[in-house]
Amino acid sequence: MIAVSALTLVAAVLRFYRLGHQGLWFDEGNTALLVHFSPGKMLGLIPQTESTPPLYYCVAWIWARVFGYGETGLRSLSAVCGVLMVPVVYAAGARLISRQAGVIAAALATCSPLLIWYSQEARSYQMLALLASLSLLAFAYARAAPTPRVLVAWVLASALALATHYYAVLAVVPEACWLLWVHRSRRPVQVAVAVVGVCGLGLIPLAISQHGTGRGNWISSAPFGRRLGQIVPQFVSGFEGPAHGVFEPVAIAVAVLALVLLVSRSSGSERRGALVAGGLALAGFVLSLLLVAVGFDDLLTRNMLAIWGACALLVAGGLAVPRPRFVGVVAAGVLCMMGVTTALGVAFDRTYERPDWRVVASALGTRAPSGGRAILVQHYRDLLPLSLYVPGLKFWRGGGAERVGEFDVVSFTSPASSGFCWWGSACNLWPSHAQSSYPIPGFRPVSERHVLQFTVVRLVASHPVRVTPAEVSRALTTTHLVNDELLTQR
Repeated sequence: MIAVSALTLVAAVLRFYRLGHQGLWFDEGNTALLVHFSPGKMLGLIPQTESTPPLYYCVAWIWARVFGYGETGLRSLSAVCGVLMVPVVYAAGARLISRQAGVIAAALATCSPLLIWYSQEARSYQMLALLASLSLLAFAYARAAPTPRVLVAWVLASALALATHYYAVLAVVPEACWLLWVHRSRRPVQVAVAVVGVCGLGLIPLAISQHGTGRGNWISSAPFGRRLGQIVPQFVSGFEGPAHGVFEPVAIAVAVLALVLLVSRSSGSERRGALVAGGLALAGFVLSLLLVAVGFDDLLTRNMLAIWGACALLVAGGLAVPRPRFVGVVAAGVLCMMGVTTALGVAFDRTYERPDWRVVASALGTRAPSGGRAILVQHYRDLLPLSLYVPGLKFWRGGGAERVGEFDVVSFTSPASSGFCWWGSACNLWPSHAQSSYPIPGFRPVSERHVLQFTVVRLVASHPVRVTPAEVSRALTTTHLVNDELLTQR
């Protein structure tokens, strides 16, 4: 229909506009690195370097060879998934509740700042949201009439979602239980659930192996109450943006209004459909708490995107009430207006964006100077994503001397993150400050450049000098080479 087509077009504009404007941040750097390898080596590295199943990376491997390895090429896969989610959410809403609810749910998906953010990130989260929504759509049909064709669609969507992200279980398990309960005497339903169960069980060894690497421990080490309290606000209003302090409570109020309208004003059939979606979302949420209880604490808003579609249908069901219709339509319009404002704010204001290491590479220069150089990155211990933009970068390991002609120090300031931030310009950054001088024997300062939240201090020697990590450490007045990283480039 015309409304859904128009919303899909708007979704494409919001997701593809300035898609390559931000540089790749650390997590995206891992994606960019993996897709450069051969398929065999990439699949061998995923258990060691990632915390999710391999489907997204396999698709991204092919995608990058067609559309390129740059920011726009890599992120366009997620952008396409974000655009496709709009008609899928509409179809699920129209089937479960009503066409009006489907249109409102599609509008919420179009303008959601959270979905727009992950549609512009080269990671698996938006693909998870799309496949979980496809599973919800197939479930909506299977719930009413579990024909072989519909069940095959549900099995495929569910299996692909599970192969994309382990947290797809939040969507798939409640749907499977619901189908088994409603159609427990039907053999095709039993077979479909069994097939999906086998697919899920097959991923358990990989999940346990990846969990054992400890790569996700940064999540569980953060206060559980804070992570839990972020989910609803970030679902309805995203992370940060213009007037976020106003938009967030208003968005939460609209969601509460939708629930009140659903209970008090909706018709019986529409209320039942919306409550089915809400029941699936609630069951998925409870399942996430059970996972925490048994030791798999990856509770984080982005991992909960598997139930975003079901939550949107619950809200849309309330906003689509026939009387008084204008209340729900206006409330939905307010949500969409705030979402678009937030998305545009992120697109034009660097303080809301990911840390852009491209500007650091530009300040450094991508080619190593004569004699080579050493780079000290303060309060940061990874090559990525800087190594994507500065070829030949490697760790300076051991205590031996290196002969270099240039020494660069990179520091950064970033908004206060209270020790836990996984989005925006503070992502993966611990604030540090450039010293007034770095007395490294043989070097003199020649420039200090400030680019975004980064500061790059350049020191040069009249001829290449042998430098040891101990000499660098002695030149640091506020810290030593414990939380910093020394890199070299030849």
